[in-house]
Amino acid sequence: MPMTKVMEGNEAAAYGVKLSRVEVIAAYPITPQTELISTLASMIARGELKAEYIKVEGEHTALAATAAASAAGARAFTASAAQGIVYMEESIWMPPGMRLPVVMCIVNRAIAPLGGLRPDHNDSLLQRDTGWIQIYCENGQEVLDTIIQAYRIGEDKRVYLPVAPCYEGYVVSATATPVEIPDQEEVDDFLPPYKHEMYSLYPENPRSPPRLMRSIAEARYEVQQAMERAKKVIEEVDREYGERFGRYYDGMVEQYRCEDAEAVMVTMGSITGTARDVVDELRAEGKKIGLVKLRVFRPFPTEEIQEIGKRVRAIGFVDRNTSYGAVAGCGIGCIETARALYPLDEHPLLLNYFVGLGGSDVTIPQLRHIAKRILKAAETGKPVKDVEWVELEKLEE
Repeated sequence: MPMTKVMEGNEAAAYGVKLSRVEVIAAYPITPQTELISTLASMIARGELKAEYIKVEGEHTALAATAAASAAGARAFTASAAQGIVYMEESIWMPPGMRLPVVMCIVNRAIAPLGGLRPDHNDSLLQRDTGWIQIYCENGQEVLDTIIQAYRIGEDKRVYLPVAPCYEGYVVSATATPVEIPDQEEVDDFLPPYKHEMYSLYPENPRSPPRLMRSIAEARYEVQQAMERAKKVIEEVDREYGERFGRYYDGMVEQYRCEDAEAVMVTMGSITGTARDVVDELRAEGKKIGLVKLRVFRPFPTEEIQEIGKRVRAIGFVDRNTSYGAVAGCGIGCIETARALYPLDEHPLLLNYFVGLGGSDVTIPQLRHIAKRILKAAETGKPVKDVEWVELEKLEE
């Protein structure tokens, strides 16, 4: 039977890995991911999880080991954050290019220098072009559920790509909330044992993907096509998960109170919960504002963003990252959204807001300020500012 337990996000992630019956774990501890890995090690030591735990000397080796395990036919897992992600950069390219469905939790933490132990999204978004599916989680329950979904998505023969469930350090990783733990038998029925139809290192039946004998262009085109196919698979898997376990995350994008919205605010990760409260407050005041939770960043939900863009007058993307020297000084999310909207005959205004950099708190006053700016742009047809660093601004009363 399912049970509910109050637990931190890292423990929820560990339960997601356990329920997925992962067979090989290789990881190097780094704050704020350490409790996830130590919890898994304890589960293995107690006999609760039948898995091989590989002790490695660093993050580069951790991902190399999990990629090798996946190629050998084992369901594999790792996790890292910030400087660890940067250090494993070379290995990060391996699973997508080899079409291996490794799952790696990125527990977001600001990258040094001028970084810290708290989160923004630069460590995960730095890897947006490497071929990993990226799913951003709002809370511990979504972390657990997304890890289970991640294996089902990545191991689908239409996809065969690695998946990175991303959740924010401390804000999610070390915050305790009630989390429902699904029944193991139900998860087993939802997530069958791992078997790669393209790839095998078993001596009795070795198979190498044909693409390894092709050009780099052909291999990368196949990864791109797999990314596009993944959109449908993500929707299917999330819908089936909702039917079985009662929690559905709207696939790629969640739209909250957007039916008659004149303007929408776009968020990723944990700040979405605070943003919902702000939208509710403004709706009570008669303001037609909606909220879009961008759950999947890779593959980018182009079609969904375009449909939203056709209905509203203004979109404000709330970026918890920086892209130094980018066009118009925009953040990564805003840049992607701009390209998605470009083919439309009529474009909504697109505004960009920076918050939560280096793990600074994202507050209700900040998000109210952002929402009001977006609404004002929708009303007047002109933004007060195209790009705004909110925590450096004197906020509206």
